[in-house]
Amino acid sequence: MNALRQVFNDHPKAIVFAAGALLRLLTALLFPSLPDLLTLRPEISTPVNSFRRLKEGSFLYERGLDPYDGGIFHQAPLFLSLFSLMPDPSFWIGRLVSILLYTGLDVLSADCLYSIAESGAAHTTRSFQSPRKARTWKPLSVAAIYLFNPYTLLACLGRPTTVFATAFTLLSISHACQRQTVTAAFALAFAAYVSLHPLLLLPPVGLLCYDRLCMDMDGSHDSPPHDETSFAPTTNSTIAVDQRAFPKAIPFALRFAATFAIFLALLLGLSRLLLPSWKFIPSVYLTALTLPDLTPNPGLWWYFFIEMFDAFRSFFLGVFALHMLSYSVPFCLRFQKQPLTAVVLMMGIIAIFEPYANAGTAGAWLSALCLLSHLFELSSLHRYTFPAMATLLYSTFLGPAFHHLWIYAGSGNANFFYAITLVWSLALLIILTDTVYSALRDEWEAERPEGKGKDVGQI
Repeated sequence: MNALRQVFNDHPKAIVFAAGALLRLLTALLFPSLPDLLTLRPEISTPVNSFRRLKEGSFLYERGLDPYDGGIFHQAPLFLSLFSLMPDPSFWIGRLVSILLYTGLDVLSADCLYSIAESGAAHTTRSFQSPRKARTWKPLSVAAIYLFNPYTLLACLGRPTTVFATAFTLLSISHACQRQTVTAAFALAFAAYVSLHPLLLLPPVGLLCYDRLCMDMDGSHDSPPHDETSFAPTTNSTIAVDQRAFPKAIPFALRFAATFAIFLALLLGLSRLLLPSWKFIPSVYLTALTLPDLTPNPGLWWYFFIEMFDAFRSFFLGVFALHMLSYSVPFCLRFQKQPLTAVVLMMGIIAIFEPYANAGTAGAWLSALCLLSHLFELSSLHRYTFPAMATLLYSTFLGPAFHHLWIYAGSGNANFFYAITLVWSLALLIILTDTVYSALRDEWEAERPEGKGKDVGQI
């Protein structure tokens, strides 16, 4: 036992990451029918990320047919080339290889979360330092939450392609924290190439890159850490530098957006080389906007548009899309002192309101919330986090049961499943609003330490 403890103390990161990977592989080996079962679950597999539809598209692609002709396949073309090189997932060796690939993506995502937490971008920025900095969780704890999160575990076994989008989104954020602007733009472009909605992260990730670059120039990241009980106003102890030496915000934003656009155009051009036409663009990217496939999922769109009259469909599609779009820039403006908070909050908006929502994206966002662990004190003491988490567990267990009653038992109807998806979304939304409150309260207490501990009514 002492030897095992010594090994863990010497290599804690390697042990935790290996345990997370081993858990996924052992689950797939001990329960060989589970991965195929999960590919059929609407909570994990949707029309735009289903592994089963990816296999159908690969089958057509390998036989020289255009998989985008039938209106069934809605995934990025590069996946066709990737999975056509792998063994057939219908056999155990192909299934194991695919799970190894997705396990590697989960390990990459966990390593990105480790790197982001280690950078301190959540609590220390160029113009803000949280008074609760000392209460931040260790980077290894943040990575472990992702690796052992049941939602991300099930998503790994179900193998939706949104796992790629999650991994490259976190990779982009990690590189932004390390001030690597070009690679951050490339990773985000690949995430947007896989799934359209990471495009909404472009403003907050660009803001995060800019903030970290400015910190690197003025040396504010070398300021001494705050004591856990200290609530004095934050000041930098480093020598002031000329603000004119910083990169200009607007030119930097334009360069970052241009770099993103160039990489995305290159990916689209490469995809065109693999296919006979540009049909994949409306099939992959307009599907999330026009919602042609109303297969049930944990999101809020499908039932609403089943009941929608055709005359009003286009109008409400625009309203729903603009609703998601309306958060990105306002989050950047309000949380410009906490850019990583803006990124995490925007990930939450995508997880809750995207047209084809799934449990894997929600699980990744819940894990990313641990980057803001210094805010947990505020959300747990003053808000509704515990009831929200209880509601989330409630909907997690009842969702599959209601879906079974509707589809298989025939003793329920669509209202059963949609009602529980509303409960699921409500729980996630409460967690999101609690995080917004906690971030604003933490910033307010950093500016006015005398307000610590006071209720909002007293303020």
